[in-house]
Amino acid sequence: MPAGELEIRVNGTWKDAYTEWALSLSDEGLSRLMTPKPHKQPVTNKNVTANGAAVIESTVGYLDERTISLPMHIKAPNKVTFWTRYNAFCDDVLNKGTVVLRNNNFKKNGAAVVFSFKYLDVQNMTEIIQQLCKFDVIFYEPNGD
Repeated sequence: MPAGELEIRVNGTWKDAYTEWALSLSDEGLSRLMTPKPHKQPVTNKNVTANGAAVIESTVGYLDERTISLPMHIKAPNKVTFWTRYNAFCDDVLNKGTVVLRNNNFKKNGAAVVFSFKYLDVQNMTEIIQQLCKFDVIFYEPNGD
């Protein structure tokens, strides 16, 4: 994902992730962002003398929370540069707790969709292979709207 595609808000200003930290979201990560948010289970009323269950329609269609794992990678010519970029990304973004990002390839009604997540964890970090280090950032999205 080249410059200009993934932006992250830092202290109220949108920063290009690739320009700032050489950080990219993989295509799989974009697919996970584009996956529709889950719905809450509707409230039902089971009656032992009737077939199935009655669904209370006013409880249908509410969005639920989700935990999402976004595969990301940082380009670096060597380990020293990687750790410098990775630590800057952690300090500037992840350690703040709330992460707001947008991907300019994913648009709704002509505007890039903005996502607000709570940072949880980094997992599955790999060694630098061909100047690329991959890892998954785990986020929690408490509000479905």
